[in-house]
Amino acid sequence: MNGSAPKETFWYQLRLQLRVIWALMLRETVTRFGREGLGMLWMIAEPALFVIGVMIIFSFIDSAYPYGISPAEYLAVSYPTLLFWRNGTGRVTGAININRALLHHQPIRPMDIVYSRIFLEFSSSMAVFLFLFPIFVVIGICHYPASVLTMALGYMLIIWFSFGFVLIMAGLAELSETIEKTSHIFLYLMLPFSGVFIPTFIIPEPYRSYLLYFPLIDAVDYFHHGYFGSVVPSYYNIPYTLLVLIVMTLFGLAISGLAIKRVKAS
Repeated sequence: MNGSAPKETFWYQLRLQLRVIWALMLRETVTRFGREGLGMLWMIAEPALFVIGVMIIFSFIDSAYPYGISPAEYLAVSYPTLLFWRNGTGRVTGAININRALLHHQPIRPMDIVYSRIFLEFSSSMAVFLFLFPIFVVIGICHYPASVLTMALGYMLIIWFSFGFVLIMAGLAELSETIEKTSHIFLYLMLPFSGVFIPTFIIPEPYRSYLLYFPLIDAVDYFHHGYFGSVVPSYYNIPYTLLVLIVMTLFGLAISGLAIKRVKAS
């Protein structure tokens, strides 16, 4: 009897928190996109239009990438990966303070607010890629991946990096108003080092080796390896990337916990 009680309590609490996170996601979706017009479809349409717009702009560049890769193809594959950490950070920073009134409801914890926004942005970004990529394959902008499994694993590494990065930025933003106000500047400065616009294979040594210490570069290049295969050289170190992602996640959870204690104290 006593041995089964903790399990029942754990699963009950887990189901409760999942329902809370789901409810917060629905609330955020309706608040942001409304119920009229396209409504929730804007969750996919908005970033999709942004991806297509960037592809069209860069398609006017005369010079293609090496190995016969067009700018439109490279961005069609790469740009959706940027949406995870960029949009996620923009939506999560300051989220606890903004939604402080929700904490008066007992089942809602501060981390539920953070997780709901992260999952909403990640769902939107993944839906955009899954919606656009098959279309790009059909119309000839992209081709079928060389290895779907490798591409999927690379995609998971990018999501993992984005999760840890967003947690860190969310915690720091709650601890410092300066970081909250300047986070968008930091995100723009990250763009050249995201592997989205500048492929690693055109960066000369020793600068390429320096960049590979950034786990996002490794994850994106592994993702590219799954798409392009051996036709295009790829550079990554998966054991190192996994180690850094674990450290990032633990640090993100720790700094978010510290930020929550400060919010509760104030």
